[in-house]
Amino acid sequence: MPANPNFSAFIEQAEQIASDAGFHWDMRVNAAGNAAKGFEWDLRRMSNDGRPKKLILRTFTECEDALQVMERRGILDGSRQAGPVSKAWQDLIKAYTIEHVRVRKKSIPYISQAAAALRFVATISRREPWETTAEDLRLACEISDELQPSRGRTIVILGFISSVVDPLHLFNACPLSGLLSRPEKMRAGRARFAQTTRKLAKTLAERKAEEKLPERRAFWELVRIVFTEKPRTFNDALRFAMIKVLLFTGLRVGEVAHLPLDWKRTRAYVDDSGRPAGELGGISETLSIRHFAEKQDNNKLYEETQFVPDMFREQLESTLDEIAALTAPLRATLKAQYESGRIFPMYAPDQLVDSVEMYVRMSGNPVWAATPSAEVEAAISRYADSFDARDLADLQTLQASTEVLSAAVSRYFTAERRGLGLIPRRADGSRQDRGIRGSYLRISEVEAFVAAHQPTKISDLSPLLLDNGTTIAPWEMLFLMPKRAVGAGRGDTVIDPLLMSSIGIADEALVQLVLGADDRKAISLFTMYGQSDEDRKLSIKSHAFRHLQNTELFRLGVADTIISKRFNRRSVAQSYDYDHRSLAEELDQIELPEEWELMIGPSKAATVAKMIQAGRANGPIVREFKNIQAKEGDEAALRFLATEADGFHATPYGTCLNSFTVDPCPKHLECFSGCRHLSATNLPEHQDNILKLHGRLKIALESAQARPDGTVGKANQIAHAMERIKGVEALMTTLPGQSVFPDGKDLSETSSTQRQSVLHGA
Repeated sequence: MPANPNFSAFIEQAEQIASDAGFHWDMRVNAAGNAAKGFEWDLRRMSNDGRPKKLILRTFTECEDALQVMERRGILDGSRQAGPVSKAWQDLIKAYTIEHVRVRKKSIPYISQAAAALRFVATISRREPWETTAEDLRLACEISDELQPSRGRTIVILGFISSVVDPLHLFNACPLSGLLSRPEKMRAGRARFAQTTRKLAKTLAERKAEEKLPERRAFWELVRIVFTEKPRTFNDALRFAMIKVLLFTGLRVGEVAHLPLDWKRTRAYVDDSGRPAGELGGISETLSIRHFAEKQDNNKLYEETQFVPDMFREQLESTLDEIAALTAPLRATLKAQYESGRIFPMYAPDQLVDSVEMYVRMSGNPVWAATPSAEVEAAISRYADSFDARDLADLQTLQASTEVLSAAVSRYFTAERRGLGLIPRRADGSRQDRGIRGSYLRISEVEAFVAAHQPTKISDLSPLLLDNGTTIAPWEMLFLMPKRAVGAGRGDTVIDPLLMSSIGIADEALVQLVLGADDRKAISLFTMYGQSDEDRKLSIKSHAFRHLQNTELFRLGVADTIISKRFNRRSVAQSYDYDHRSLAEELDQIELPEEWELMIGPSKAATVAKMIQAGRANGPIVREFKNIQAKEGDEAALRFLATEADGFHATPYGTCLNSFTVDPCPKHLECFSGCRHLSATNLPEHQDNILKLHGRLKIALESAQARPDGTVGKANQIAHAMERIKGVEALMTTLPGQSVFPDGKDLSETSSTQRQSVLHGA
């Protein structure tokens, strides 16, 4: 089948943009699905954001875990090795990368997730992209959720379909969004509309999209860990501090990782006479945290400030001051490297330095004796408890008399590395072919070896670009970390920050990798510091802290404009995407007139009254309430409301204000057929149900229209489906709190003929 013309146009446009930017479109991909060296895409260069950590697009391989599941289910005949995805899928991955990075100028780390998700769909589908169907995508989501219960990849897949594929009609089966839903086996046991009345009665207290908030037990366990446990490694000390900042500020994890050393901003407040405002009952000084905001339609660092509440000020200041002191030795080395442009600026290029000392410089491991003495062990123990570099200052002297080196040192100076330029020499500069103890390394040769064969060990030396055209040096960042200190990261060894020469700027991964993701449970903070088996199985998402703080600020009555400013948003509407208050919490912020509260008290009538005040309810009862209020006054209107207030119900599609105390609704769940009692809401659950219903009705209509002419009931089926589609589309376009069908029928009222039994008159 030929390619979808929209798909072809999308690829051609992306190819032209890539070519203009100097990137090879036709990558040479080997049998394993990896691009050849020199043909991969450097996404940092593509975005020109100046960040030090490299991000490369080079992998176009099928997903091995997906193949294994398909084989186990019998979808594949026999096992096969993962190979490259088809050229069309490769083109789609590259085109989306160009569109995301060059056109939209969005965040780069997301691309690696999106590329992996597209490779996963390609593996499951086994079709060309434009031939992919809703069934293929549903199967991909189902298998993905089986392998990754957090649903992270599924969310990326669904987001790609709704934001790119459907709007551009890249696949033949578009639109697909309305046809995709969570796989049946991963759903809750019962649909919302099938839950008991008791369960539905709780919906006022249920928070919207609660899954985006941190799970209660995981949240408090993580708080316990970072505030009471002693970090076991240097990197864990950085992680604890970053998580505390996430809790205090609600910043994104990338914004926390890239805090500058010069983060503190204070502002004094005085009256006209210069007297501090604190003496007059106000606040004399406020603290703000300088940071670089993300998602500002600009890949460069965008400087902003955020006020720190006084209740968090002392903790935040002490936490960041501790990190500044902890990373000071690393910062001094990084500054010298940045200013000199050399890897080992503490030595002259032609200087001969003891090989063991250079081993410590290159590996960061200060212990090189085969059998460390008690004094060495004591020094390491003190350092592990305090992370004070001064505790390691005498370590080299304490090991000076050691003749036998550890196996790690011997393995470091292999014959292969000697052949590549890491050459031990005697004191006179001649080559020493055997033994390490008493040998020396020439600094220029070591620097050439590291540059050529250990590029990932080179410190982050590129300046970071600010949106105003200036730069900030890497050593001016707060969170610095040892690069490639694998043993220290596992807690097997310690690193000597005074001698460590491979230094990098921390990034999001430092925290995200240890929050309990499905494939990282073994290294999570919960696993390492949890007190019980249940605690060690917990997980949390870094972004959940932002959702939680946003919701709590709304709950406490903070203005949406202040919340939007705090989180660097350009629109107040964006803040409401992070608002997960329950309807009850929203209504708590509404104050009824005092005389109303005295009359109806804390009753269901008060809840409905608040919804009327907030414009969140509509329908016959509301209209009658307002009519009585206008003609007879508040007292009569409230008496009416107290009697009829039981007529507030949550349905799968909105709210209903009609009393069913005697008989149930004869049109149960047919609210969208034109019932005047239905009011729209902005609850995500309702929006999701409406979209799914719209998709199913579309399928039913297409099925009816496809039947042969003359089929019994065809016209009635088409008319029935079209009527309901019209009603659902009206519901989709109605503002929250408004009546969907203000002039509609009262479907709760039926004539005596309609209420008759089918056996009536027999």
